[in-house]
Amino acid sequence: MTTRTLPHAPYIDAVEAALTEAKMEPEQTEAFVEDSYDVPHLRGVITLTPETSGIPADRYRHGLILIWDWHTGRDEDYTRGPVWQWARLNEDGSSQYPYEPLPVPGWVAPEMLAAAVATLAHTGTATPMTTGWHQHLRTPVETAIQEWARP
Repeated sequence: MTTRTLPHAPYIDAVEAALTEAKMEPEQTEAFVEDSYDVPHLRGVITLTPETSGIPADRYRHGLILIWDWHTGRDEDYTRGPVWQWARLNEDGSSQYPYEPLPVPGWVAPEMLAAAVATLAHTGTATPMTTGWHQHLRTPVETAIQEWARP
């Protein structure tokens, strides 16, 4: 599980639990502050491999990576708020760039994200999902993120 000191960790933990429940146990899950850009932002990274997650090795030989980014809006290249993306993993563990967008809202319900990822893993195309994460669960995380993002 991720470290609880970061404001987005509860959401990333919920996604990890939903993927595990869907029989796609992540090999690795991280929540951290991505500070290698001009404006730091929050990032969650979930790694799925054929060995651990059961995704098809013939489609994703080395696995795939799910990336959740929350930007402050202070960087002119990014809109404020969360977004989900994905990429194939390379043999050395790096990922392909640019990342592909997942057709889900940034606050998609974890179970809906797991469903989108399952179709991506097995068909090569993610099924769009529109159901957001329940407001009573999302509000405390969003509040913590707002505090983190305050200049």
